[in-house]
Amino acid sequence: MNKVIVGGATNLYQKKLVSAVFTVTAPTLRSYTTATTKKSNNQQQQQQQQQTIKCTKCKAHNHHHHQSSSNYLFNNNNNNNENNKRFFRSTSPQLEEKRDLYEVLDVPKSATKQDIKKAFYALAKKYHPDTNQGDPNAHKRFSEITNAYDVLSDENKRAMYDAQGHQGATADYGDFNPNSHQNMEEMFQNFDLGDLFGQGFGGQAGGKVNGSDIQIKLHLDFMDAVNGCNKDVSFHGASSCSTCDGSGAKPGTKATNCKPCHGTGTTTKSNGFFAFQSTCKTCKGTGKQIKDPCGTCRGKGSTQGTRTLNIKIPQGVNNGMNIKLTGQGEPGERGGRKGNLYVNVSVGQHELFRREGNDIHLDVPITLAQAILGSTVTIPTLSGEVDLKVTPGTQPGEKRVLRNKGVRSVNDASYGNQYVHFVVTIPKNVNDKQKQLIQEFDQEEKNRNGPLDSLTHPILSIWNSAMKRWREYSKGQK
Repeated sequence: MNKVIVGGATNLYQKKLVSAVFTVTAPTLRSYTTATTKKSNNQQQQQQQQQTIKCTKCKAHNHHHHQSSSNYLFNNNNNNNENNKRFFRSTSPQLEEKRDLYEVLDVPKSATKQDIKKAFYALAKKYHPDTNQGDPNAHKRFSEITNAYDVLSDENKRAMYDAQGHQGATADYGDFNPNSHQNMEEMFQNFDLGDLFGQGFGGQAGGKVNGSDIQIKLHLDFMDAVNGCNKDVSFHGASSCSTCDGSGAKPGTKATNCKPCHGTGTTTKSNGFFAFQSTCKTCKGTGKQIKDPCGTCRGKGSTQGTRTLNIKIPQGVNNGMNIKLTGQGEPGERGGRKGNLYVNVSVGQHELFRREGNDIHLDVPITLAQAILGSTVTIPTLSGEVDLKVTPGTQPGEKRVLRNKGVRSVNDASYGNQYVHFVVTIPKNVNDKQKQLIQEFDQEEKNRNGPLDSLTHPILSIWNSAMKRWREYSKGQK
């Protein structure tokens, strides 16, 4: 048996079949459509003769009704038909009278197929008749949404609609041929109820509903993020009722199978070869009835409140990362899985270290004498202090690499590096003796074999060579 599901009315079933689930056997469908083949032409001629009445729109005879031939309902009320055959008539309003289809779905004309599908899901969930019981406009709005999606989700229909407007979309539907079982089957298969409800209602009527995910933010100190830690986090949300363990029933009692639906969560009514299946109104699709509800959760199985969890922060988390805690979200319904908890991490800055990916950068100040003569300095790393040698003639900004002294990766056991940047400090004030020594040092530099030694002053040598070429260029421009 082929189970064909229609979630609410599509453009083909927008009045009588809203919120229905159809179960049709393909052989029966083919047998039925074949039975109507022989007399369809005669019936069409009879219908054309009957439509010679004056048209209410153009006030003229021999004018077809202003109705779209693309929308049909099964007319099962023809009790006078001796062969109990079912024929079709158009009952839907014409597309020309409707709003712009892009406006209906609230998408621009440049919207992609995925954008259109996403917009349809959101609107269909919002206006589905099953979730808007008591709202007389929900059926009409849902029908309008499904009509728009039917056209804009099909490349050919959309192209004709963009070119010719509603008239083009209507023409693209083509005449419905009651003799073709392929038309009958295709119009059921093109609408995927599982896609619609799988993203908002957790499945078809009476099915499992997964719990919602929860997202929270957590701020960490720099070293806590580097080394990992345990943190208590508190957040507000639904949790399984501790009194009844989520059953919704009073302790010591159990929920029983719903009698009207026999525990299935759905009720079925037969009409010819169609079976109309809808959510059970008694149990609202749960398949269970609670005679004595839990006093804490009032039969819901969950309670709202503040939850506190102790979570483990892995070593090496970085700013903007999410930590996923499976099953720590809100509880599901009717056996659906629990949602997840997502912890979004923000990391504070450190007064010494800078982090870039898994690498650590550190600025180390040294004196002029240390830079010239060389020295040994003690510097911090993530794993403790180490001694680092400053080679004679160290230049400002020169850096050294300490391999595997960075942050451990959250994905594997590898480590980043630590980069040490030397910053040569120049004193702003010197005493007379220091000034005299520096002047003597400067004079000694000038008394050497040349004003510059490319070996002892590589940077100054490059600078002066570049300045010489610049002066020659400037002189030539005058």
